[in-house]
Amino acid sequence: MFLQTLTQIIFPKSCLKCNKIIINGLFCTNCWKEIEFITEPFCQICHFPFEYKLDNNSLCASCSVKKPTYNKLITAVKYNEIISYLIGRFKFFDQTYMAKNLHQLIEPKLQEFINEIDIICAVPLDRTRLKNRKYNQSLLLSKFIAKKYNIKLVGDLLIRIKKGRYQIGLNKNARINNVKNAFIVNEKYLSLIKDKNILLIDDVVTTGATIDNCSKVLNKNCKNIFAAAIAKRMLK
Repeated sequence: MFLQTLTQIIFPKSCLKCNKIIINGLFCTNCWKEIEFITEPFCQICHFPFEYKLDNNSLCASCSVKKPTYNKLITAVKYNEIISYLIGRFKFFDQTYMAKNLHQLIEPKLQEFINEIDIICAVPLDRTRLKNRKYNQSLLLSKFIAKKYNIKLVGDLLIRIKKGRYQIGLNKNARINNVKNAFIVNEKYLSLIKDKNILLIDDVVTTGATIDNCSKVLNKNCKNIFAAAIAKRMLK
């Protein structure tokens, strides 16, 4: 207890957004108020938030018309100005230490199915983007989750074979076409994932097109696919 207190004095924690000194948590009181957590009611498959509750098994219009190939997607927060700022620092400014903090936002919701998971993987980047960025932010998030729950992480389970545009700014149909046939399963793991429950990690989802296309190729071999992301961007 003494060492913990001493450490906090010497190396005080600071708010991820404004750098104000805090005792615990990730944000100061003011910045915490800006975080919009996704809470019920929401679609029971893709986590799209509803304005009011219909019933315990409610699905959004998209999932009602055509169910995704994954079993369930969970997201922690809505993608707003503060989350955009944090994830932007994480993805584009080499602030990889943010993975240690940001993965904590999704952890509470993982309790719903984490005990069922056999293998964790991440949405992959194409080679050019990975070379330029030098790291896959979704894989960094996956490493912390895998370590905390002692679940096998297979970092190269999925391979992106099609270089697409950034999804930001694209409408729903363009997003779907942008990632269509973009992923394959690494053949050396086909026997490993047979009849296994997979957890697929991404940083941000919007329409879920990327998650769904990753799930399509995984679904040919594994048992169930669950997915998780830090934030959900709402299309206007």
